[in-house]
Amino acid sequence: MYTVGSVPYLNAKPLVRLFEDLGDQSPVKVIYEVPSLLPPLLESGEADAIMVSSIESLRAPGRRVALGVCIGTQQEVLSVRVFSKVPPTEIRSLALDRSSMTSNALAQIVLHENFGVVPSMEPLPPDLSTMLADHDACVLIGDNGMREEGEGLHILDLGAEWYRLTELPFVWATWMGVESLNSELAGWLWLAEKEGQRRMDAVVADAPAQTRLSFEMCDRYLRHIMHYPLYERELEGLREFGNLIVEHGILPEVYWPELVAPDTSVALSAASSTGPT
Repeated sequence: MYTVGSVPYLNAKPLVRLFEDLGDQSPVKVIYEVPSLLPPLLESGEADAIMVSSIESLRAPGRRVALGVCIGTQQEVLSVRVFSKVPPTEIRSLALDRSSMTSNALAQIVLHENFGVVPSMEPLPPDLSTMLADHDACVLIGDNGMREEGEGLHILDLGAEWYRLTELPFVWATWMGVESLNSELAGWLWLAEKEGQRRMDAVVADAPAQTRLSFEMCDRYLRHIMHYPLYERELEGLREFGNLIVEHGILPEVYWPELVAPDTSVALSAASSTGPT
């Protein structure tokens, strides 16, 4: 019935596990791409919704966001970090993870607001040694950001730095669409998040092989670091991010998306026939 595009990272696994488990019987097909390659899927009509960097839901009019589900954190994030050869107050050049959008914007905001620096920036492929060869610091996201130990480097967790700045949750990604993101699809996305929590043991068990991270790290990350609800408090954090995007000149203007409430009647009726796998 529907097709969605999702990031391939560990943090999204609980949001799509239901659809993977249902296989050919799933009402939602999932396509995986890095964040920067998801918007073209929506623009071409290949996807009805995409789990996209939150900045994408703010940068143009006419966007819709499914209420109730996001990829978020309440404080630290672990998987979105700045690695620096110098103390943060001395960063003059920053390599950006070219697979990201929101994280790069947040890095600019945090470095300016919390450390008083405005470095020159260059998007590069996500490889720590290559990025730091000619730059003071770099942004790494996703499973790459978690795998790097950064021995001998200064490390900033951008989720923790956002909370230090605002005392608000941070919304890293939302289910975004246009007209094709309707209340029924939002209902399936809502159900998938609930089922992902119920199937978390299986998600965590599969994660080390998929990510090359330890079981302990995957378990902590998915159960205690990730925060998936999208309601008033999270929307307040997203609004503040939008304000700072404009204030720092990252975008000239932002547009608040239409929030699509899930049709839970569809989801709940389906839940009775999607028992644990």
